[in-house]
Amino acid sequence: MNAIPPEQVGGFAVPAGGNRLGSKLSVVGEEVSVKISSADTVGAFTVCEDVTSPLAGPPLHLHHDQDEWWYILEGEYLFEVDGKQIRASAGATVFARRGLPHTFQNIGQKPGRTLVTTVPGGLDVFFAELSAMFPPGAALHRERLATLFHKHGLELLGPPIGSR
Repeated sequence: MNAIPPEQVGGFAVPAGGNRLGSKLSVVGEEVSVKISSADTVGAFTVCEDVTSPLAGPPLHLHHDQDEWWYILEGEYLFEVDGKQIRASAGATVFARRGLPHTFQNIGQKPGRTLVTTVPGGLDVFFAELSAMFPPGAALHRERLATLFHKHGLELLGPPIGSR
């Protein structure tokens, strides 16, 4: 990851399709573009744009130290937050407070897009490491995945919605 020293960060713009890390990340079936890195905010927050393939989504997990907010740009999603199912489509907002188990699945027939903010930052660093550890097509190894989750204050709790 190309970290940007905090003293070099001022106002900036990220063009459509752009990424603060220079290239998109492949994160277990999602394409992630970092729009505002945790380095940009000196760790205060991170903003990413995620593109999720139809019927894809992350495993059930929780963040011990971060709140997470999604704004649905395109598509139809099913979220699960603390055991509650939430349907969300373009224009909707979904929030998961730190410590709550959560996951989601794109339930539409086309790729979906979300704008995701985590407070405090750091999710971009996790995504970069995850993308490097498991490039597209690589088999996921649960033990390595769980170790990486733990390193970043996350906990892997179960499979994605589509695998249950």
